[in-house]
Amino acid sequence: MKKKFNLYCGLLIAAIVFGIGISMFQTGYYMYTGGKAGIELAKSDRAMNAKRDPFWAFKMVNKMVPVEMMRKNPLDAPTDSIVNLKTGEKMPIQTSVGIVQTKDSGKRMMILSGIGHFNWLFIVVFFVAFIKFVIGVNKGRLFEKSMETQLTWGGWAVFGMYILGWVTVLINHIMNVQTFEFEEYSQVILQTPDTALLYSAFGMLLMGQIFKIGRTMKEEQELTI
Repeated sequence: MKKKFNLYCGLLIAAIVFGIGISMFQTGYYMYTGGKAGIELAKSDRAMNAKRDPFWAFKMVNKMVPVEMMRKNPLDAPTDSIVNLKTGEKMPIQTSVGIVQTKDSGKRMMILSGIGHFNWLFIVVFFVAFIKFVIGVNKGRLFEKSMETQLTWGGWAVFGMYILGWVTVLINHIMNVQTFEFEEYSQVILQTPDTALLYSAFGMLLMGQIFKIGRTMKEEQELTI
């Protein structure tokens, strides 16, 4: 029984790590392509004896703002286009998600990165609580208050991740609305935090209450005996 429990716990951790790994891979790939382009540009500058601000790339990235939008009239013919290199055809395109490069993004990146640090704190709390829970089960401490505590901490940590996801989305959207107004597009929210986090959070909190009920019933049986 414990072997199956440990197997499922291992699979859960593997799934979480896999999800985080995908995000890290995407970020790493973006950094790799950006770094590669930067090296080529540096070689070109050196060949032409051109001087450039050493922090120009960081400043450029800091001015990039993610924007989600939808055509005000989706039936209108698209005014944007993209070239399909396989056929050479210039194809109409409607933008839904884009990166706008502003002259000054203000303190946006500082705020969003600060929220990201809090999110990592919740991730650490979740893993600590989860590992303690697994250790407790393997040691047979099923009906101890500490088990309820670990499930509660884990549940609230996951709920915190979900809430921070919404905070990030809403802050970025509000700042975009205050900064931009596009002629043919309305700004909308298309990408939202994964609701699986919400289900997991309430599931862990519910399990904590089930463990509490089980502990209470065990204590009542012991008093009766």
